[in-house]
Amino acid sequence: MTASTINKLKQPPALKFAALTALCERFGFYVLSYMLVLYAKAEYGLSDTAAFDIFAIMTALSYMLPAIGGYFSDNFVGIRRCIILGLIIEGSGLCLLAIPSHILFPIALAMVVMGVGLFKIGPTNLLGRAYTENDSRIDSGFTLYYTLFNIGGFVSSIVCGIMERYFGWHVAFLFGGVGIFMGLVAYYFTRHTVANLDSPVGENKLPATTWAIVIIVVALVSLFCAFLLSHLTINNIIFGIVGISLAGYYAYEIIKSTHCDKLKIIACLMMIFIGMIYFILYFQSFTSMELFIHRVVNRNFFGFNIPTEAYLGLNSAWVIILGPMLAFTYKEIAAKYGKDLSVTIKFGIGLLMVSSCFFSLVFGAWFAGENAQVSSIWIIISFGVYTLGEMLISALGVAMVASLVPKRMYGITMGAWFYGCSLAALLSGKFAGLANIPDAITNAHTILTIYTGAFLKIGICGLIATAIVFAIGPYIKRMGNLS
Repeated sequence: MTASTINKLKQPPALKFAALTALCERFGFYVLSYMLVLYAKAEYGLSDTAAFDIFAIMTALSYMLPAIGGYFSDNFVGIRRCIILGLIIEGSGLCLLAIPSHILFPIALAMVVMGVGLFKIGPTNLLGRAYTENDSRIDSGFTLYYTLFNIGGFVSSIVCGIMERYFGWHVAFLFGGVGIFMGLVAYYFTRHTVANLDSPVGENKLPATTWAIVIIVVALVSLFCAFLLSHLTINNIIFGIVGISLAGYYAYEIIKSTHCDKLKIIACLMMIFIGMIYFILYFQSFTSMELFIHRVVNRNFFGFNIPTEAYLGLNSAWVIILGPMLAFTYKEIAAKYGKDLSVTIKFGIGLLMVSSCFFSLVFGAWFAGENAQVSSIWIIISFGVYTLGEMLISALGVAMVASLVPKRMYGITMGAWFYGCSLAALLSGKFAGLANIPDAITNAHTILTIYTGAFLKIGICGLIATAIVFAIGPYIKRMGNLS
């Protein structure tokens, strides 16, 4: 291999910046995600359903607010400033959770989701700008980025479990906040790699009046999010209004578009709906599956009781393992058949995999011992198929739906995809309610029976959805000209 070939394959320096800042941010965010349901129940005595609802609203807002962050970065403050602002606000929110207070709890969560909204699009935006058009390195670069920031998720699952057990919930949250602030350190030492990649507004000095407007808007949005986190019904009404507005917009676009564009828009909406079904199942790992692990899984390993949160890190561990294997499989299929699997096939297989995760849990429950304890092996297997489903759907989502619609609809379509993810997060709380264990029930066998029934129902729903996806997949492929 010549020196020129090696240089062509070498990833841009911006990958280091994107991966390190995202790794630190994901570390802190997953500390909260892994512990939120357990913390809400232990600290505030909430029922399973109420804890699921808090996680659902927080996650829904985390998927909606990046639209604001993207708009700010392109039009007001620039990408790099948005990253800094996001890390500061998100890290401060996690540190605020270190203070035990009913009043501060929703405010702290709101600061976290606001920080996520400002930060999330930034690293991928800068990384994408580092590649030239039709750059052959882009797929491998983003795969490497996805794998590297999942290291943050894996490490946080171990750290937060240990910190919570030996030092308490609030110290664990503080540690997560410190992890996010380390992202600012990573930013400082790698900022030169993205010096010329910012949006035009980011290259200029920001007027004091613009800063004032941004700070006021961020504060108002954060307060509004805190209000929504405390008022589930109003939150659902607002999400319903947004959904109706999006439906009206797409109906208008379908009516006025050409026949070819009509079919592509309809195909896009169908794929968004399929993605939404997937995310309803995906978010169970942070709610019903987490409490299943906490209550009925044998977590003893040679006398050490593994923290519940550590099991959720299996998702990130499997991403790190499966990422290169999946990339190699795609390459072999392309070499043998001259083309990759169609996106509709990938979505169908992905939905089948995440559905299989719940059947694995059911099988594990059937093989539980006399003490109604499920072997950890079944959790490892379940997260393996669950993660494979994630990599077939989640990683393709935004790029796929945006490629289907006319260019004038790119922005709104990406927004529609994230709205689908947000709505799925809200609905996932309702599905998780199937596994609600009332406080009055303490018998281990009864608890295991409730979980088995709930996961069997969720798995069957996923299986039915999978069959429908495979049935309509060829039609979607023809409508959208999907390869």
